[in-house]
Amino acid sequence: MAHKNSLRSAAALALAFLIPLSSAAPVFAGVSQVRLKLPLKPRLPLRGNEKIALAPFLLVQDAERSRDKRLQNVDLQGEFHRFLKKQIDKKTKLEVIETPPEMKLPTQNLSELGRAAEFWRSVGTATGAEIVVSGSLEFRVEDRSGYKTEEYNSPINGQTYYRQVYVEQTGFVFDIVFVVFDGRTGEKILQDEFKDFRQTGGRRADELQGLFENLFSLENQILNLFVAREREADRYIFTD
Repeated sequence: MAHKNSLRSAAALALAFLIPLSSAAPVFAGVSQVRLKLPLKPRLPLRGNEKIALAPFLLVQDAERSRDKRLQNVDLQGEFHRFLKKQIDKKTKLEVIETPPEMKLPTQNLSELGRAAEFWRSVGTATGAEIVVSGSLEFRVEDRSGYKTEEYNSPINGQTYYRQVYVEQTGFVFDIVFVVFDGRTGEKILQDEFKDFRQTGGRRADELQGLFENLFSLENQILNLFVAREREADRYIFTD
């Protein structure tokens, strides 16, 4: 038992050198919770200095968006393109190449888009890009209001009960599907989806603000397609 305790203490001591002491928080006697920054490898196998072409994305339209004039006034394609270009320029060494503004996608079906190798090869040839990025974008208002179950501790008998309460929850959803192609062959090399829901303070919240709150929330995941990033995670260490 003494040997096991000594090994445990040694492991905790070694981990302590890797983690700032200020990040440790006691959970219960003999155990501390620490927050680590874990490295994430880029999803795409890149050198890091490739030329990357940003092609148009498909815009997913639904009935709610068609009825809501506020969402119709958002230039979803333009705002997302500017955001993505700015982030890649600022936080990677990739060279962003603009595609012609008159470029038309060969289909409005995402599955067919992923199989249009000849089209994407022609984009790579025309732009000189080694990587071409496209996909689909969907931005909508979503009402998640409804009855939810919560615990209730009775002040009369101290017993715990469950009750149904109505919770109003309305917000903006941003759903992004990335489809990445090899600019030399036109073959699809990666498809990934990122989705975020941001609750608003009311039903008439500003749609443009909601869009950028969604984007900033997804920024780290999006950049991790191209470059290494970090994510925070809680871990526990034994101190006794």
